[in-house]
This record gives sequence, structure tokens and C-alpha cells, in this order.
Amino acid sequence: MVNPVLERLYRENAVVHRDGKRRQLCPPGIPAFKGEYLFQLVRDRRPNVTLEIGFAYGLSTLFIAEALRQNGRGRHVVIDPNEHRRFDGLGLRHLEEAGLAEIVTFLEEPAELCLPRLAEQNLRVDLAFNDSDHLFDHVVTEFVLLGFLLPKGALLVFDDASLPGVGRACDFIAANRPDFAEVRPVHARLPPGAGGGPARLEGLHTLLTRRPGHPAGGSAGTGG
Repeated sequence: MVNPVLERLYRENAVVHRDGKRRQLCPPGIPAFKGEYLFQLVRDRRPNVTLEIGFAYGLSTLFIAEALRQNGRGRHVVIDPNEHRRFDGLGLRHLEEAGLAEIVTFLEEPAELCLPRLAEQNLRVDLAFNDSDHLFDHVVTEFVLLGFLLPKGALLVFDDASLPGVGRACDFIAANRPDFAEVRPVHARLPPGAGGGPARLEGLHTLLTRRPGHPAGGSAGTGG
């Protein structure tokens, strides 16, 4: 495991809220093999800015931020309007415990309100991870807004693409946005001693943006 906090969280697979009740970590947290995939993407691509929609208990953020720390550069932006209401702020506590809070900018508001403001601020994101609401319209809306932040050559990773809403959104993007090309990684690169052989990247859908000839954030259609 990439840091001791993640190792403990996955070993216990539970968190304790302020009401004293223990709640399961995964789900809603991502399984470790998906986190390792994100970690390796960040290590390999060495992005300056990463962004994530959906925080929960902070597992994917811990993987991404740890990779940035090991890279010696970069910052991470994470968006989740429900962090304190649903998850008791535990994701933020885990970041503090891991010594990664300074790398992360946390925005507790809906993505559809936050992303346009980030676009107006000319934020450019080299790698984005979308693991928020799994409804078709939410995924497509967030994709369109993320498109304004992603320069050519950036990566966009969707989680839970096996769910109907996310899968339909990915199909819609593939059919209507040729400025995004699907990347098909087959296996996660797990660290030595992880055991169990390579993990299938089930449920992850990775896109490379953008092919020449399509302006950033613009429509890929020809109009009428």
C-alpha cells in the first residue's frame, strides 16, 4: 500500500462517525486496485494539476495526493457537496493524518456550480477522476463542464462505468465527442507484495483528450 493511512483503512474496512457508529469503508470507497491504478497514472504522467469529483472517505484522494507527493510536484482539487453531511468530514481527517492536506484544495459545493467558476479562473487540469453521482444527466453535465478544463493530452477517468447511468453516459460521449479517445488499460500495476496477480480494471473508463481539430470545451458537432 502506498502509505500507512491507506493500509490501515483497507485493513479495517470501517470508519467511526461522531455518533459512535461504525460504517463500512468500501463501498462507498473505491477498492484498492482502482486506487493503485490512479496512483500509477499520476506517477507516470507527472501532472501539475489533478481534479476529482466525489470525495467520501478520501480513499481515491489519498492515492492521488500521495502520488503527487512522491512526484515532488502538483496539486489536487477535490469537489464534494456532501462531505460533512454524509461522511462526517472523515475524508479531510484522513488527509490530515496522512500529511497530505497541503496538497489538496477541497471545495464543498455541487460540481455543476463549481466547475464553471474554475473554468472562468482558467484552471487547466492534466488528469481528472469522476466518481460522483451515477445518474446519466449528472455524468454528462459534469463531462461537458470538465471539458473546459482539460487541455489536449489530459486524461479523464470515470468510475463505475458498469452502472447503467454511467455506462450510458460513456456510450453517449463515445458516439458524440470524437475529440475524446478511449484508452483501454487492461490491468492495474500493483506494487510488489500486493498478491493476487494483476487486477482487472472493471468499472473504470479512461478517456484521452483531445484529438486535433476540436477546440477545447467546444462542440464536436458540425451544426446545421
